[in-house]
Formats: sequence, structure tokens, C-alpha cells
Amino acid sequence: MKRRTGRAGAAAAAVLTAAAALVLAVLVRESPEEPSGPSEIRVLHYNLCGAAAVCPWNSGGSGPGTSVERVVKEASSFGPDLVTLNEVCATQYEALLEQLEEAGLRMHGTYASSQDNVPNCGPTGEFGTAVLSRAPIGPEEPDYLRFTRTGDETYTNGGRTVSVRRGLLCAPTLVAGEPLLACTAHTYARAPEQLREIRDRLAEDAVPAGTPVLLAGDLNLQPNEPALGYLYAHPAGDGDRPTGRFLEGDETDRKWFSQGSTGGVVCTGSEPERCRNGEPTAADRKIDYVFADTRHFSGGHSDARVFEESDHAMLTAVFTRRPKG
Repeated sequence: MKRRTGRAGAAAAAVLTAAAALVLAVLVRESPEEPSGPSEIRVLHYNLCGAAAVCPWNSGGSGPGTSVERVVKEASSFGPDLVTLNEVCATQYEALLEQLEEAGLRMHGTYASSQDNVPNCGPTGEFGTAVLSRAPIGPEEPDYLRFTRTGDETYTNGGRTVSVRRGLLCAPTLVAGEPLLACTAHTYARAPEQLREIRDRLAEDAVPAGTPVLLAGDLNLQPNEPALGYLYAHPAGDGDRPTGRFLEGDETDRKWFSQGSTGGVVCTGSEPERCRNGEPTAADRKIDYVFADTRHFSGGHSDARVFEESDHAMLTAVFTRRPKG
């Protein structure tokens, strides 16, 4: 079980290149995990609302009736290869790993804190994001790539104001015995350039050669907003020129093409194969996503389920790996 807070700069970039490549090679040799299937990758993503006032039943806790218990229950049923989490206290993350193991679903994890003055999160006040994998995660300290565009975001509690250190948390791991980079982010709506930083940090020349990438998170932006073009590989409409390399779990679900979330793109003409839309994840908006890179994945599907423990829907996504060669 690993936990760390973020560190920016050249050391962070190195984690996604040489160090990650070396550790992935070790994991390939040493991992005892059994693959879930030859071509299928299963992802569960959840914004726990772990300490927010709008979710008082959580209040940093991890017992019955909390989002932690919900993740354990749903993960035990869904059997994900990867779990990504936003708005989770460090204490909740640690409790979750223990409860998953008790439930027979042992996972490895890494955690990063975006702030340390959230009273509901216990003595340290640490509150942030996490990535869990059924296979080992390496290197010893997967890094948190702090965003340089912050939108001057601050958080005040108990008379203390801190700068919020949002960023991209990535974990080199394995799925079905093959290397994979699993990432999550919880971006700030007033700093859409954070999505550009994600695009740049997950570009093909910035990760170990040939390594597939999965990205999930609460991006606080909707599918029709220009900044999503940094991630999506297909346009929102005529004249749009996206620069991303990702497909999204819900983009091929035709039942949402013409009746999707507020802020989704309506796709009704010429029978498109995909649409930047999908099931709402926060009230009537889609702001939570599960992405897979188009070079290594040919398609997928996603479902959003609403539970009373959080103000965000839980996403479960299944992606198909492209054949090698």
C-alpha cells in the first residue's frame, strides 16, 4: 500500500518515461496477477464526495453508509482491473484498500493530496485522488504531476487558506499481463488549460513506448466545451479540430446521441458512429469521464450509476484492446 503527495518538475516527468519503463519491465516478469481476459479492460471511476458538506454521511468516514463501502460493494460485483477515485481523504483511501482485501479483491494503490486542510479528513487533512490496480504499481513512488495552470484556486477552512494543488496522478501497472499507464485527474472548471497539460503529459512521446494509457476523472467540464478537444480524438461538430488521442467510454452509446446530458453534443445527422455526449454524471451534466487511447483500444462502453453516497455518478467502463501487430 503506497501513499504520497505531489511533487512537480523534471522528476515528475521522468516517472512517465525511463523510470516507468524500467518498472513496467520488472512488473511483467514478477506480477502474480491473473489477467481478467485477453482483450478486455474493466475500469471503475468514482468521485466519492468523501468530505464535502453536501455529503454529510461521508464526512471523511469509511464505514457503513459511506462512499468507501459503496466502492467495495460495487467493485466486488464488477471486478475492475483498475479503480480511479476523486475527492477521497487519505484515510479513506487506506481504509478502502484494507476493505477491498477483506472482501477478496486485493488491489495495489497510489494516492496524491491536492490540499491538507480538510478537517473531515483527519489529523493530516489530506484530500485528493487515487489510482488502484489489481496488479502491482511502480515505481516505488509514482508521481503527481502538478498543473501549472491553477486558476489561482484556493481553499479556506478554519481560518487557514491554502493553494489547491490539482494535478495528474499516473500509475504504471499491468492489465492482462501487459504494461499500462493508469491515470486520474480532478480538474478545475476555471482552469480549462489543465486539460491541455493532461494531453501533453500523456502524448505518445511522453509515456513509455508502446504503453497503453487509460485516463478517468472528474473534469468539471462538459463534452461540448472546447477544452475537451484536448482529449477527445473526434470533433464535436463541423469546424472543430480536436487534438486528443482518446476515445471515451460512453461516446458510442446511441441512446444518448440526441438526448444526452446538458452540455453534451447532439448528434442526429448522417448516422455518426460516435458522439461527444453520454449519460449525465452530476445532476443533468456529464463531467466525469473514462478515456482510453485510440492507438491501443478499438472501442468500449460505459455506464453511469447514481448512488446516494455521492453527488456524482459512479462510472464503470469496459474497453477492448486492439490486437498487437
